[in-house]
Amino acid sequence: MSTHKHPKSSRPALADSAPPWFAEGVRFTCQPGCRRCCGGAPGDVWVTEAEIAAIAEYMKLAPDEFERSYLRRYASGRASIRERSNGDCVLLDEKGCSVYPARPKQCRDYPFWPEVMATPFAWIAEMNRCPGIGDGELHEAPKIVDLLKTQTED
Repeated sequence: MSTHKHPKSSRPALADSAPPWFAEGVRFTCQPGCRRCCGGAPGDVWVTEAEIAAIAEYMKLAPDEFERSYLRRYASGRASIRERSNGDCVLLDEKGCSVYPARPKQCRDYPFWPEVMATPFAWIAEMNRCPGIGDGELHEAPKIVDLLKTQTED
């Protein structure tokens, strides 16, 4: 998938028996003004009921009003934030994420998604899309592994 939004991969990012390819850690710092992970192609940004409530509160909307205006529900019952016709998240504005303090966990976890962390090749491919990968803060492997463990299929 060429999107930056993340489809909750069922492919495991780690083998339990071997150290991860990122055992020495990886560098990543979100770059000011960059909004590439928030659009450009369609994809799902899954939100939980708690996240829906938090974002609605941040936007000073009733949860049902937020859902009608900004979400789509699938037959499974899962909710995803809608995107504009160009693939950008509907919560993205000219300054960036309009709900940044209340953004969903999936957004906060980027780029540490299972499909990005699966192999060094996937990480490098994502580096071509994200200028913050390989730059800035060193993120240590144990913290990344813990984060990846929280990203399970519903």
